[in-house]
Amino acid sequence: MRGWPEGDHTPAGRVLVRRCTEADVAALESGEPPGSGYVRGACARQKEGAVDFLVVLVDGAPVGSAELTHDDPPELKNLGVDEAARGRGLGAAIVRAAEALVEERIPTVAVGQRALVVGVGLENPRAAALYERLGYERTGELSTTTYTYVDSSGITKTATERDEELIKRW
Repeated sequence: MRGWPEGDHTPAGRVLVRRCTEADVAALESGEPPGSGYVRGACARQKEGAVDFLVVLVDGAPVGSAELTHDDPPELKNLGVDEAARGRGLGAAIVRAAEALVEERIPTVAVGQRALVVGVGLENPRAAALYERLGYERTGELSTTTYTYVDSSGITKTATERDEELIKRW
């Protein structure tokens, strides 16, 4: 894939971002709460063609992931990096890889016609700061989402989250 980080050397180690493969599933699932099923669901969405399920690897080990939708404009969702691997530029590597994939999908357009959207929880200023450093702008568009998730003990819970949409056009 043109423009993707192909084994960049960083203080984090050798970093690669690519589409998730079956070989990555067990390692990614090991970081999930029991019964979550997120990784398998994201892999299924990728097989259906609804998303590209991206994985970031450090020295060959998956340490984070995100989903890039095939919507218009595409949205980068569920970006997460293992807690022990945070602060090393891996989230930014995933974002740059998603942007490169958008460029592959839309190769010849006028400047400003490509776009990528992200939703950031209002309680997550660190993530918002990352996106803003990468050129994303706040839209002021807020949404409220209620969803179920499996906590670290394997218990299904419900949460409500308020997000703001950020967008980058290039």
